[in-house]
Amino acid sequence: MTSSPDQPLPIVDLHSHLVPGVDDGTATIAESLTALAGLYQEGVRTVVTTPHLLIPHLESDVAISRELDFHRRAFDRLAEAAAGREDLPALALGQEIYAPDASAARRVARRADVGLNGRFLLVEFGFELQGSHTDVIREVLDAGRQIVIAHPERYRFLPGHDPLELMRRWQELGALLQVNVGSLNGHYRNSSPGSDELAWQMVGMGLVDVLASDHHGPRRTGARYTGDGGDSGADRAERPSRFTSPGVGSSFQWPATTVRSDRQTWRHPRLRRRRPAP
Repeated sequence: MTSSPDQPLPIVDLHSHLVPGVDDGTATIAESLTALAGLYQEGVRTVVTTPHLLIPHLESDVAISRELDFHRRAFDRLAEAAAGREDLPALALGQEIYAPDASAARRVARRADVGLNGRFLLVEFGFELQGSHTDVIREVLDAGRQIVIAHPERYRFLPGHDPLELMRRWQELGALLQVNVGSLNGHYRNSSPGSDELAWQMVGMGLVDVLASDHHGPRRTGARYTGDGGDSGADRAERPSRFTSPGVGSSFQWPATTVRSDRQTWRHPRLRRRRPAP
């Protein structure tokens, strides 16, 4: 993909909670449509909406299947309501998988009905980390899948664990790291103190692979790609929410949204990188 650094490209949002009535995201189809229309106005052209799949709370494979079916039926109703709307992004269904340990990851890593395009799993370790969680990464990779770690900048790391060093280790093992846009504009300062500074440190160290909204609907703000933020300072005068991510059309291939795969597509000066040498 080639483009001018100043040419905006369609955003592909890979993490959101816009399937109505299935988790802590939107409650109704109307709320979901409002949120989707807002994202479209900000340049988002594809939304992969990812309801929580809370593996430790699902006691059996049957329970997992029942939960996935619940998500699918609600998503199909949303897709039907959105059909024909030219002011909304294209939609796809994934999951945000809560897998705090390898045994939880093992229960879904080889399921064809979990993930996106049969390859990628968006995984959350839990906000209070219980260790390094490298066992989860290895479990997913050993199953032949790719793991995307959801919003690690918001995690509370154990004493003695340097967050940036541990995230570098995750990356070196083969994981992709997904940062919430809201972390870059200070939205989570109360719920996740220090998440904004850690997110910007990740940017400086090349630890950001994917940016996503983690949008939970109109009742919860902070997911916007454009507009107000909580930051100040000359190096943040151009809001980080003006990032653009390369579109992937109808294939929904997650790597196309990573920072490292197309380094000239990020417009914010602190994210702009040189194209790798051929």
